[in-house]
Amino acid sequence: ITDQSIFIEDSINNVKNAAIWGGILAIIVLFAFLRNGSSTMIIGIAIPISIIATFGLLYFNGLTLNQMSFGGLALGVGLIVDNAIVVLENIVRQRQKGKSQTDSALIGTKQVTGAIIAATLTTSVIFLPVLFMQTITGALFQELALVVVFSLLCSLLVALTLVPMLASKFLTITPDNPDPDKKPRWQKAFESFENAYSRVLEKALNQKKWVALTALVLMGGAMWYAPNIPFELTPETDADEIQIRINMDGGTNIAVMYEYLMELDAIVNRIIPKDEVQYITRDVRNSSARIDLTLYSPEDRKTPSHVLADQIREQLRGAVPGMEVRVWARSGLWVMRRVFSSGGDGEAVQIQLRGYDLELAESVAEDISNRIETLAGVSDVRSSRREGRPEQNVFFDRERISKLGLGVRDVAQAIQTSVGGSRAGMFRVQGDEFPISVRFRPEDRMSTMDLDNISVRSADGEVVPVSSIVTQERGRGPTGIQRVDGQRVTYITANLESGVALGDAVNRIRTELADVPLPDGFSIFYGGEYEEQQRAQRDFTMAIIMALILIYMVMAAQFERFIDPLIVMFSVPVALIGIVPVMLLTNTTFNIQSLMGAVMLIGIVVNNAIVLVDYINLMRREENLPVFQAVVEAAKLRLRPILMTTLTTILGLLPLSFGIGTGGEIQAALARVVIGGLTASTLITLFLIPVIYISVNTALEWIRERVPQLRPKEQEAIAVAE
Repeated sequence: ITDQSIFIEDSINNVKNAAIWGGILAIIVLFAFLRNGSSTMIIGIAIPISIIATFGLLYFNGLTLNQMSFGGLALGVGLIVDNAIVVLENIVRQRQKGKSQTDSALIGTKQVTGAIIAATLTTSVIFLPVLFMQTITGALFQELALVVVFSLLCSLLVALTLVPMLASKFLTITPDNPDPDKKPRWQKAFESFENAYSRVLEKALNQKKWVALTALVLMGGAMWYAPNIPFELTPETDADEIQIRINMDGGTNIAVMYEYLMELDAIVNRIIPKDEVQYITRDVRNSSARIDLTLYSPEDRKTPSHVLADQIREQLRGAVPGMEVRVWARSGLWVMRRVFSSGGDGEAVQIQLRGYDLELAESVAEDISNRIETLAGVSDVRSSRREGRPEQNVFFDRERISKLGLGVRDVAQAIQTSVGGSRAGMFRVQGDEFPISVRFRPEDRMSTMDLDNISVRSADGEVVPVSSIVTQERGRGPTGIQRVDGQRVTYITANLESGVALGDAVNRIRTELADVPLPDGFSIFYGGEYEEQQRAQRDFTMAIIMALILIYMVMAAQFERFIDPLIVMFSVPVALIGIVPVMLLTNTTFNIQSLMGAVMLIGIVVNNAIVLVDYINLMRREENLPVFQAVVEAAKLRLRPILMTTLTTILGLLPLSFGIGTGGEIQAALARVVIGGLTASTLITLFLIPVIYISVNTALEWIRERVPQLRPKEQEAIAVAE
């Protein structure tokens, strides 16, 4: 328990440090973009106030600071500044146009209020399905979801109140000098970048088919390579403990077991590096033993725990004939494995063979085990249907017993008294009572042959040896019968070698067992981690569908149109273009963390598109610009806040994505998915969304021109759609 507590504490500290460093990187990026002391000061005030408000909400809602909540804060650090950036950037732009500080704050905030409210709500509503998940994995992310929602709401409140107030009082930006030579160098450099983007965008808008075709090809390539990403329940973590389990036939003498344990212990000591193991503990029982290796933290050793476990397993395999040895590195999320693996000690693979006949189940389980253990990457295959404990079965000759005037109970009582003992009375002294038991001396009950020496007195007083009225037979009895949903079940469990994902292993096992003949009444069910993984995938799939529906509803209410939300939604699937390459390059699997990152990404990637589309509509409504000119001008003006918000979110998660330190791998998958998806979605959105916006408006104009006989209500419907 102490070792696990240390692991949890270290992992929480690592996530906390990642959040701090992410915030520092985000602030550095903001300073590089703003290049103004007053603007940086305003953002610098808004960030800590938003974080303090978030902590206040956590406190009053009874939430704790743990690995999940700190992971939410690490993500929230990048998102907290998004709203403030959009508001401040627009205020600065109004100020540069020559408006006063107060008018700049009022107009600048008013123009983007709708966009940031919609962006905040779309990111927040995606967590509603997560809050109602009923699985264990869903419960894990509920606290993370609440932390992100709290941070977003606090940032929205600060962006709409504190930031405009500070800007109206302390913003030192002056109106632009009409002379280009007198502008600051950084401003001229970014204006050149904006103009270059504007020219490239105009060319892209004139080649809309090629832009759309390029996006489709990239998405097709991402979908083609997506099946190559393995899937598992939880990411593999480098923990600080290796467990070795040793089993022999039931009834093995403990002294013999101890000798074999010392023999294996000597092999283990030769294998393990002395500078990477803190201490070793050993435990021996009747027919089982264990060796636990407690390693130094990952920062203080060179060899990962799962690699060291593979080396030990290879050396101990077949070291002692007839001995079963299992070796695995305890994962940082080992508690989840113990919960899901009800038939073992936390093994990754768990197969349930359901059937009533125990003897038949034992033979089928042995056949399955023999097939599985030949598969690559699968090791330590074990069946719960073990050879039972030795027992001596006594069968009564009821006819002869009745002729002697005895009952079966009399004979059974005589055997019980002689071997197991029976209570003959109580010994009382000074208020204490001690039971008095009567049975044979130890030397008279050491062997099953001693049962022949037991006698029983018949009804006529004759002494009859028990051997004349019973028959004996050696056998083995089951140590326990396990059931699932009322069915008898035999568990076949296995560990996975390093680098083998759970989904790949189960697929190999399914293929191998496809032709196994099962007796009538028997079935195979894949449980444990795999079962929970399937539930998690179903939950997250439903969460993604519900998130898309909720996001569309929020945007439709905000834009008061039906078409604009659909245009914004095109930014969601293109995120796959960034997710798949990042996961393949970093060897990240599909697991509950990466799936949660995909859910969160849906709400994040639409923010840039919302800001862009809302500003296009603003340019068309207030300045009466044509569609093409409004799109180009809005994209140029929104380029800076889009890049700033994207970079702050990415850099805020960058330290977390490295997965460095104890437990760092747990949150790394989530961060990598968000970084990859947001990067690709932003770059493509800057060109794809303008293309789609113009294409949709062109199509609506074509419909209006080609169908002049539309009734007024239908024309009104098209106008609303626009």
